[in-house]
Amino acid sequence: MVAQAKKREVKETKLRRRLLQRQMKQEDFLTQATKFWNEDVLTNWETMKNSRKVRELWWQGLPPSIRGKIWKLAIGNDLNITPELYEICVQRAQERLQVASEPSAECPVEGASTDGPTNREDSVELIRLDVSRTFPHLCIFQKGGPYHNLLQNMLGAYACYRPDVGYVQGMSFLAAMLLLNMDVAEAFICFANLLNRPCHRAFFRVDDLTMKAYFATYEELFEENLPKLFRHFRKLNVSPDIYLIDWLYTSFSKSLPLDVACRVWDVFCRDGDEFFFRIALGLLRLYEEKLLNSEMDFIHTAQFLTKLPEDIMPEPLFKSTEYIKMSVEKRRYPQVNRRHLLVRKCSHLGFIAFENSASKISVRVFF
Repeated sequence: MVAQAKKREVKETKLRRRLLQRQMKQEDFLTQATKFWNEDVLTNWETMKNSRKVRELWWQGLPPSIRGKIWKLAIGNDLNITPELYEICVQRAQERLQVASEPSAECPVEGASTDGPTNREDSVELIRLDVSRTFPHLCIFQKGGPYHNLLQNMLGAYACYRPDVGYVQGMSFLAAMLLLNMDVAEAFICFANLLNRPCHRAFFRVDDLTMKAYFATYEELFEENLPKLFRHFRKLNVSPDIYLIDWLYTSFSKSLPLDVACRVWDVFCRDGDEFFFRIALGLLRLYEEKLLNSEMDFIHTAQFLTKLPEDIMPEPLFKSTEYIKMSVEKRRYPQVNRRHLLVRKCSHLGFIAFENSASKISVRVFF
């Protein structure tokens, strides 16, 4: 019995030593990587950002201390939003929240429509409910927490900046991810530009035609990369909208552990929706064996995909994602997506679109 205890103690000591060595190695890597990003990349951004060395290092994860700087540069500011515009939008959002909190605001004006606002600026009222549900384990976005008002103001500002979109559930997690890595004005600028990217814009505006094109693109890539699992999902009637919408609306920030989500965002900010679909398929590949298990019926599969394991580690996920090809028959992701979008738009307008042997889309009028 004493011998067994000593043996166990020796084993635990070796394990602690290995973990300590791994931690020291990781800390050394972060130190060297931070120095490289600060001294070589950030000072020569335009010339360095697409170099092979930088892209490989980027894939391994950005150092937390410079993550916000890189995200900001990768997302860009095509909308030319200024901190002054953000302050104007915040003020307007606060005014709307104040009006909404007044007793008289609870009763609609006689004769007014109650079917829902055409101006979705009114959705600022929904923000209060969602802010407290954002990363509850961090205890910083809840009422009384240091980031509560910042997050509420930022989301309200966006609803006023884009009244055609307003506030949509899930946005709070996107905004919170940015707030954790940069100041509020920078976070708002990145947030607005991120939601202006084609894929997110389509889903947050519920553009049904474009959403279906993205689903079709995803399914074609799914069948190309994981044909056996694709057929299994078809047999179970597990369609992408069951799990993919939740992943997209929060860009995995709610579905994955925070450290893993940050790694995903590192590349997502750079590569956009193409990487979103790639990491989604990487996740399915990582758990393909489990998902193909005969015990995984429709209910269990849907439950698994909508509540992923909490012990997901970034290295196995990214290793799995490396095997995902974002092409079908020599057509890269943008071409595959454009094809599905064109086909659906043609169908909607009453045209017939077909593909010839050269993989070019032709259109004929249907009478």
